[in-house]
Amino acid sequence: MVEFYEGFLGLEPQGEIDFADGTQRRYTLGGSVIKLVTYNTPPPLPAATGGGRAQAGLRYFTVGVRNLRELAAKVEAAGYEIVEAPTEFAPVPGMGWMFVADPDGNSIEFFGTL
Repeated sequence: MVEFYEGFLGLEPQGEIDFADGTQRRYTLGGSVIKLVTYNTPPPLPAATGGGRAQAGLRYFTVGVRNLRELAAKVEAAGYEIVEAPTEFAPVPGMGWMFVADPDGNSIEFFGTL
């Protein structure tokens, strides 16, 4: 997970806190903070996989980028999974989205220019 979020996505580590059941790592993304929690004993249910249309409810966050197709090529070259390939957002030609799975299967939506 650290390699994906810090190495591949280039998020800036803000800190790490150990607690009785695991570890929380915090990353800066623009003006926001993303917290990733790793438990010593994994929860009984896995991450909800499948991108934006797999299940109801909140299961992903969105990151704005430039050039989705270029990012898709980098994702594939790094061996990470593209859950939904770059797709044009019909109301705004030239803009689109794609979903990528992190190593634990969590979905991240990337939205921006194709």
